[in-house]
Amino acid sequence: MHPAYEQYTSGCQIISLLTNLEVQVFDTEGVSQLRYAPYDLPTLLERLKQKALVHILEQPFVKKHVYVFRDSIQLEFLAAGVWDGAEQRGAIVVGPCIRKVYHPQLLREMSQKERFPLAMQRQLQQGYSTLTMVDEAKQQAISSLLINVFTPGMIQPQLIEIALPSEDGTAVKFNDDLKQDRALIERRYESENKLLHAVAKGDPHMLKQAMEEGKEIPWPYRHPNALVRSMKNLSIAANTLFRKAAESAGVHPLYLDSISGKFAIQIEQAQSIAELAALYEEMPHVYCSSVRELSVAALPSLVREAVTYIRFNIDQPLSLNRIADTLGVHPSYLSRAFKKALGMTLTDYINKLRIEEAKYLLDQGNESVATIALSVGYNDPNYFSKVFTKLEHVTPHAYRKRKKGNALSLHSSQF
Repeated sequence: MHPAYEQYTSGCQIISLLTNLEVQVFDTEGVSQLRYAPYDLPTLLERLKQKALVHILEQPFVKKHVYVFRDSIQLEFLAAGVWDGAEQRGAIVVGPCIRKVYHPQLLREMSQKERFPLAMQRQLQQGYSTLTMVDEAKQQAISSLLINVFTPGMIQPQLIEIALPSEDGTAVKFNDDLKQDRALIERRYESENKLLHAVAKGDPHMLKQAMEEGKEIPWPYRHPNALVRSMKNLSIAANTLFRKAAESAGVHPLYLDSISGKFAIQIEQAQSIAELAALYEEMPHVYCSSVRELSVAALPSLVREAVTYIRFNIDQPLSLNRIADTLGVHPSYLSRAFKKALGMTLTDYINKLRIEEAKYLLDQGNESVATIALSVGYNDPNYFSKVFTKLEHVTPHAYRKRKKGNALSLHSSQF
C-alpha cells in the first residue's frame, strides 16, 4: 500500500465493521490500495463485482457527492471520491449489496437476460440470498460516513494496555482438568469424524445418527466472553470441513464454492447463537445431499467427464454425438461406458437431470411450462411434457397444482 493512503485505514475499517460490507479505496489509476471485507464473495458474485468496478472507477466524481451504482442484475455499490483539498486522490467503493429481497423468478429472468448458464443461475440465487440488504435509509447513513469519516483531522485514539494483578488461590487442579479435557477433546474429534464420514458417504441416516450423538458434546467456546463470535469461528471451521468432505467424495468445486460461499456469508451475518445453531444443523445436510446428488468420484474418468459436462450444460443442446466429440471419443464407446457405469443410457441420464431441474423451477416460480421447458434444454414443450409425465407419472401442470395445493394445506393447518 502506498503511504499516502494509510490515513484512510481507520475510516475503511469503521465503515466495514458498521455496515458488514466490503470497502475498498482505489487510487486514481484504479489500483486497490485498501480493502476490508467481512467475508469472501462466492466466485460468481466476485466476478460480477470486478466487472462493475471497472465501470464505476471510470465515472467522474464530484466532491461531497455520493453515487449509487446499480448493475443489470441489481447489485448495488456506493462510491465517493477521496480528496486532498480540491485534488481527487482516488475513490472509495462500498459493496456489493442489494436494496431488497428479490424473488427467485426475477433473478432467473435477469440472469437469463444476461445469458448465464443454468448452473450459474442457481449460484446467483444462492449468492443473492446472503447479500447484505441496504435500503434507502441505510444508504443515506453510509453516505454520511463516506463524506465525514475521511475528513482531514480525524483523531485516532491511543490504546493503553494495563495488566491486572492475579489473585491468590485461583490455581487450577491441572492434572485432573487435563484428564477431563483430554477425554472431552477425544469425544469431539470422534464425533466430528463421524459427521465428516457421513457427509462424504452422502448417507442421511448415518448423518442423523452422528448429529444426535454430537448434541451431547458441549461446544468448545474459544472466547467465553464473546459467545456469538466464538460460535461463528467454529461454524466457519465446520463449513470448511464439510466442504472438504464433500470434495473428497467427488463433488465438483464449482458447486461447493457456491454452497460454502453462501454459508460463509450467512455465518458472518448471524446475530445470535440460535441463528448459528440453525446454520450448523443445516450445513451438513446440504453437503450430504450434494454428495448424494452430485458426486462423481466412483465413476470412471471418461464417464465422470461426461457427467460433469452434462451438469454444467444442462440447458444447452446435448446429444451423444456432441458430448463424445467434446470429449474426443467415439460415440459408441462413450455410450457403452456410460451405460455400464450408471445403468442407464446417456439420453436417459440427461432427461433425468433436466426433469429434476424443471421440478425445482415449477416449485419456485410462476413461469409457464413452455418457458421452463426451454430453460432446461427442451425446444419442444410437448416433448418436455411427455418426458416429464413418463418420469414423474404426472403432467407438469398437475405437478405444480399438486405442489401448491399441498403448500396451501400445510399453511392452513398452522392456524
